[in-house]
Amino acid sequence: MASNRSVQCAQEPVTYTCAMCDSDDEVRWYCNDCQENLCDRCKEFHSRGKKTKNDDVVSIGDANRQGDKPVPEVCKLHPGKLCDLFCSDCNEFLCGICLSKIHKHHNWKPFEDEFSSKMQHLKEHMAAISTKIKHFKNETSERHRDNEWFNDNIDTVRKEVNSKRTKLKAEVDYIADAILAELSAFEREESTMHKKDCQRSEKKVEELTRLLNDAEMTDTSSVSLFETERSVRTTLPLYDVNVRYVSPKQPRFVTGSIDRVMLTKTFGKVHHENQYEKIDIDSKRVQRLSKFSVPQRHQPFSICPVDDSHAWLSIHQYQRLVLVNKKGVVKESIKLDFCPFLITMVGTTDILMTSIPLRTFVYKLSLHNKQVTTFADIRPHQSHDVGVNEWGEVFVSTDTPEIVVLNQSGTIIRKFAIGSEKILDIVCLSSGRLCVVHTIRGSWDDRHMKITDESGTVIQTWTGELDNGQKVGSMYLWNMSCDKYDRVFVPDISNNQVYVLPRDGKQAMCLLDQKHEVVRPSALGVDTCGNVWIGCEDGTVHVMGL
Repeated sequence: MASNRSVQCAQEPVTYTCAMCDSDDEVRWYCNDCQENLCDRCKEFHSRGKKTKNDDVVSIGDANRQGDKPVPEVCKLHPGKLCDLFCSDCNEFLCGICLSKIHKHHNWKPFEDEFSSKMQHLKEHMAAISTKIKHFKNETSERHRDNEWFNDNIDTVRKEVNSKRTKLKAEVDYIADAILAELSAFEREESTMHKKDCQRSEKKVEELTRLLNDAEMTDTSSVSLFETERSVRTTLPLYDVNVRYVSPKQPRFVTGSIDRVMLTKTFGKVHHENQYEKIDIDSKRVQRLSKFSVPQRHQPFSICPVDDSHAWLSIHQYQRLVLVNKKGVVKESIKLDFCPFLITMVGTTDILMTSIPLRTFVYKLSLHNKQVTTFADIRPHQSHDVGVNEWGEVFVSTDTPEIVVLNQSGTIIRKFAIGSEKILDIVCLSSGRLCVVHTIRGSWDDRHMKITDESGTVIQTWTGELDNGQKVGSMYLWNMSCDKYDRVFVPDISNNQVYVLPRDGKQAMCLLDQKHEVVRPSALGVDTCGNVWIGCEDGTVHVMGL
């Protein structure tokens, strides 16, 4: 509550000084152009001046001061008095008379103090608004980017569907052509037989006609009759009319039933990945969803999730690819005649893989018929890792600086080099970008990452910088993966850690801490729910939820 002395001070009128005569008597005017206070007398001179007669002179309560203290309004209840006080209890401006009569026992403060406070609050609100604007602009940009990725993926799937349709049409055409060719062969055979049969019958008609003519021309009054009769009698049995003509068997087309279920299984179907929100990486919130040991308990070389609960694995010294669920139960096992090394999915129908020991070949496994074929031979290079971008191009690392690019037929379409170090592991990001792991000064035990465009031009290099300001020393980076937000997840065997490098980010986050008990991670895959499958040297796989 205000003190009596404060009330007395507040009741003292606010005085202004005329800028022209320094008088404080009847200073009731303000020139907005000159930014000066004026008394009644000087206001008249100011209005008649050659340079100032057109100036904007207003009542001092309506002054538009620039860079000066704020001017309070004139009190509506007490004309001539300025509302130079603020009642905190009533949240309104008032003059000294209002304070003494109505707000005497209320809490109040000078107009300038409240104005400064409100100005500070307004600045804080404006800053908050700017922050929110930035947030929603970033959110909009991210949504646009997601939409662009979504539409790109739709285009990719559409191309896969049309490609599959073309292949199935080609297969149907092949079968139909084979049947039509068989019918044409039947037709030619029948034409030949028809011609032969007709020629044989026509020959017999011709011979019998000649025999008949000979008989008719025989002189019945001579002994030639005997000879003719004997000739006819011995010749006629050669033309047996009791031999039945056998009609050719008519071909018919036995149509097969169209099994839509089998046809769908053969053709494929759209698998819509479960949508998941982008979750900020925080090792304290990361939880282990499951843990299991792989067959043979050997080191997983590569983990390739196919949905939110299954993944294909390649395993050290194991000539099989295995499909497991999140509990480690083997759902499918495909025997190979070599040990698979690093693998990647091509859509939902095929798996591309390299082998260990390294060879010049890239192999292709068709999940439809479980057949393995040689997809490409990139000699003289050896195939280390393989990745497929959004346009279906296949990128193969070679343990050299050179990357080999293949089309969907396995034909080499181009090559390019990234720096001078050996490129080991590779993952394809959106917009044609690549992320590669490479050696440092030829050392296999120290590795960094680079982000490049599709031509191999380096956009960014990551050498261990973390978001907490620290930097990792020597790193033994291995087989990596990315999520749908283009965040790269890469395991570091030597530091028992998985680093997450955000899209367009230069500092990585650590996914794990000691409580997760992940030791020497060497393989990694991100499933359709954003869960991270981590394979370790001891043959264990940890499925982690962010």
